[in-house]
Amino acid sequence: MPFVDLSVRADLENPHALREHLGALLEFGYGVVVTDARVAAGERNVGAALRSGLAPVPDDVLAAVAADARASGARPRLDRASRLTLVFAEPAELQEVLAKHDELVRRYDVLALEPTSERAFASACANRRADVLAVDLGARPAFRARAPALRAACARGACVEISYNPALSLDPARRRNFFANAAQLARLVGPGAGGGAGAGADASAGGGVVIAGGSRAAAELRGPYDVANLATLFGMKDEQARAAMSTRAVALLTRAAAKRRIERGER
Repeated sequence: MPFVDLSVRADLENPHALREHLGALLEFGYGVVVTDARVAAGERNVGAALRSGLAPVPDDVLAAVAADARASGARPRLDRASRLTLVFAEPAELQEVLAKHDELVRRYDVLALEPTSERAFASACANRRADVLAVDLGARPAFRARAPALRAACARGACVEISYNPALSLDPARRRNFFANAAQLARLVGPGAGGGAGAGADASAGGGVVIAGGSRAAAELRGPYDVANLATLFGMKDEQARAAMSTRAVALLTRAAAKRRIERGER
């Protein structure tokens, strides 16, 4: 089962940085990368931002990355999916984007929702289109996350994301916030969905905790086994953490693909 990075905020308009970023993912042993376009639902040019996030990786960059991988003895193939992360404070903002730009939203392989208020959090957990629930774990909590809402979302197949990027921050406050927030989030989701210290359920069934990078450059990446070690510091067992980057992440992509086909009216 390949390792998956579910949130790579690569700069698709910078070929040199993109080549370095994707090459580092291959070198670290990832087999699937999900490029992540973060769009604030309340911004003025939402449509332009959505179209920008769907830009393909240039063929010459992919060829160069594969050549670099072969030269270093790494696996030369890296599968890519696209992700849209909608950041919103009010449920009405989210509904407006989903209604007004429905065709563009459906073109993404994965839909993630990042609420910034308690009302938005309740809306995100109840939204059946969402594949991923994301929170800025490096910031002080702006609202109280509630276990029943998170577990209900997981039961419907959504995954709760722990993005490790703030743990690498030079800002000590962001690092402290990350470990406190990640431990709290894992505890709320519970061991049955791979979020606690107890025995987890089958990682291929239903939703649960997934771990992503959230990297904006190659220097912010870490290998899957290093990330699994990091996860023990916020209460996850090694096997749970590895499943959160492999089995559960692949299952999420499979469910999301089926959901997009239904949304597009495809068989």
